[in-house]
Amino acid sequence: MSRTDHISIETRVVGGLVIVVLLLAVTVLYFFPDTTNPNFAWTIAPRTSAMMIGAGYAAGAYFFLRVVIGKRWHRVQAGFLPITAFTIFMLGATLLHWNRFHQGTLQFYLWTVIYVVTPFLVPFLWWRNQGSASAEVEQNDLRFSLRVRWLLGIAAAAGVVISGLCFAVPSVLISLAPWKLTELTARVFSGWSILTLLTVLTIAVDGRWSATRILFESAMVGQALAIVAMPRLWGDLDPSKLMTPVFIVGMPLAFIVFGGLHLWLDWRSRTRAPESAAEVRMGADRQRGPANPSQ
Repeated sequence: MSRTDHISIETRVVGGLVIVVLLLAVTVLYFFPDTTNPNFAWTIAPRTSAMMIGAGYAAGAYFFLRVVIGKRWHRVQAGFLPITAFTIFMLGATLLHWNRFHQGTLQFYLWTVIYVVTPFLVPFLWWRNQGSASAEVEQNDLRFSLRVRWLLGIAAAAGVVISGLCFAVPSVLISLAPWKLTELTARVFSGWSILTLLTVLTIAVDGRWSATRILFESAMVGQALAIVAMPRLWGDLDPSKLMTPVFIVGMPLAFIVFGGLHLWLDWRSRTRAPESAAEVRMGADRQRGPANPSQ
C-alpha cells in the first residue's frame, strides 16, 4: 500500500490554533514574567520559572509551525506522543494544585480546557496521520546506527523514570534546582523533562535524521531564548546550589552541541544520500523476495 506521508488538514488547523495559544503564553511568561498574577492561569514566581516555561512554549510554537507548513508527516510525528504525555502531566499538576490557580478567570478556563482536551486530541491526531506515515528514508537522509539508538533509548528511559520520581516527589527537584521552585512549578518542570526525554525515546525508535531535524530545531529555539534571558534571571539563581553552574554553563553548551550536531548530521546526510537511496532499493528488493531462478 502506498504511503503518502501527508499531514491531514485537521492536524494543520489544530496546529494553527495551538500556535496562537502558545504565543499568548509566551508573551506573558517570557516578555512580562512579573505580570503572571493578573495575566496567567496561576501566579508564577520567581520570574525565572515564568521565563523558562515561556521559552518552552516558544519551542512548542516553532514545532507546531513546522506541522502547519510541513509537507511530510514523518518529519514531525515523533513529537506527538511525547506531547500527549506532557499534557497528561500538566493536567495532573493542575488537579494536584487546584487551589493555586486563578479560578473564575478567562486564563484559568483556557488553561483547564486545553489540558483536559489535549490528552485526547493530540493522540487522536497522531493516530489519524499514522495511516499515511512513511517508514522509508528520504533521498537526503541518514539512519542512526543501532548502537546510537539503543544508547539514546536507554538514557531517555532512565531519565523518564527520574523525572517521574520528581513529579511524584517534587521536593527532590526543589532541593536541586538553581532557583526557588514551588511544588507546582517543580511538577511542571518535571513534565517538561518528561516531554524532552520521551521525544529522545521516540527519535531512538524511529532512527531517521529527517524525523529528528525539526525536533532538534525546536529544542534550539527554547535553548536560545533561555540564554538570552540569562541577564534578567541572574538575581534568582542560588550560587550555593550545585546545579546553578551546571545551568549557567550547560545551557549555552547544549545550544552549541545541538547546533554542531545539526550541521554535522545535515552534512552526513548529504554525503551519504546515494548510499541511503541504495539501501532503500535493497530494502524494497528484500520485501519482493528472491528472484525466480527459472527466469
